[in-house]
Amino acid sequence: MRLLIRNCKLYVNDRIVENCFLLIETPLIADFGIDHGGHSSYDINLNARGRILLPGMIDAHVHLRDQLLSYKEDFKTGTASAVLGGVTSVIDMPNNDPPTNTPTNLLERMELAKSKILANVGFTCKPSVNHSINLELSKIGAIAFKVFLYEYMVDGFLDTSSLVKILSSLSKLDRVLMLHCNIKSKFSEVLKLARRRSMFKLCRIEKELAESILRIAQAYKARLHFCHVSCPKAIEAINKRKGFMEVSLEVTIHHLLLNYSTLELLGSIAHVDPPLKSKSTATSLFKLLKSGAVDIVVTDHAPHAIFEKEGDDPKPGFPNLQLMMPTLMTQVKKGRLSLNTVVEKTTIKPAEIFRIKKRGMIRKGYYADLVEVDFKRKLKVKSQILVSKGKYTPFEGAILVGIPVRTYVNGICVNDDYTIVGRGGEGKVIIPGDEPHEC
Repeated sequence: MRLLIRNCKLYVNDRIVENCFLLIETPLIADFGIDHGGHSSYDINLNARGRILLPGMIDAHVHLRDQLLSYKEDFKTGTASAVLGGVTSVIDMPNNDPPTNTPTNLLERMELAKSKILANVGFTCKPSVNHSINLELSKIGAIAFKVFLYEYMVDGFLDTSSLVKILSSLSKLDRVLMLHCNIKSKFSEVLKLARRRSMFKLCRIEKELAESILRIAQAYKARLHFCHVSCPKAIEAINKRKGFMEVSLEVTIHHLLLNYSTLELLGSIAHVDPPLKSKSTATSLFKLLKSGAVDIVVTDHAPHAIFEKEGDDPKPGFPNLQLMMPTLMTQVKKGRLSLNTVVEKTTIKPAEIFRIKKRGMIRKGYYADLVEVDFKRKLKVKSQILVSKGKYTPFEGAILVGIPVRTYVNGICVNDDYTIVGRGGEGKVIIPGDEPHEC
């Protein structure tokens, strides 16, 4: 199918070019440039009405659930949230039910996703101490592996013997090892710390765990990526190793924009792992993002059923995919972030870190993962508008701009006028360094 988009602004080579056209030959970008008219031989002709076309965002940290956790979220509702949030590719975490930790489980998850996904999905796996299992998972198409360090703690210390085997294995596979460097904290304890304005212990643990794994990993050539880093000193510790190791880190939107006050106001709805920190910490994270010390920005989209967010021991996490682009573009509109920073940290850099081929930029021959953004249109955040099965958000009541009014995935429009029009299956399974993969 040939689809022509006219009267648009294009974000190309770190700048906005006005009065442009873009031609899609599904699934690729066939041509683009200044629109002098005279186009012929196309199936669909769309007028962008002067709005800007951006490369679709890549969210490198989401929990799509499904399978035995489909009551929380499934592949279709999760990826529908993504495309309404300007996100065309996501990386799914492995702590599912069943966990994504064996070749059989990975294949089953990929096959289930095939007909449901509206966005492209890369699948992470929990690594094994057995290299042959990790090798098979990589051959099938695992985009990365993820370790939750609290699962490797014995009497408060890291089980280095298992971690060494994992690092040795992954150094041979050219796959990223994603690291969750936080301990589990009960909501009641987190709320007490927030009221005391004291998260020093949790920040110290985050920094020390990051430093420990960096020391262990320095003898290997494994690629490391630190998930949802929430404390400036941990970021500083990780960045010190960048000249010696291939290492990267992410921060979440909620750690940039929310703080103790949100937790006190909303209670368990705002409970997340790692917990929200102080306003000054959020400000410091913002400065580190602008300085280049943060590699990518993610949502850590983690929906739960509403009953799981209640009671004495609520689950940490909340849905956030649908708000990814608007929350960040609102910061651009306010002058707190540049458009270049947002695009780099949510498209170009994630594609680079996870070896995602032909995505993350507007170029001829790249996949047509595109978002048409309306900076004049406003969105008032209400739980009812969320297409996720998790109908709650700590951003309730916020007024956002930069709304994704059209989203194209592999050249197919799946969101038109902020309404899902895709049926599922438009997205593809993505594998590092490879073409999109049909299961």
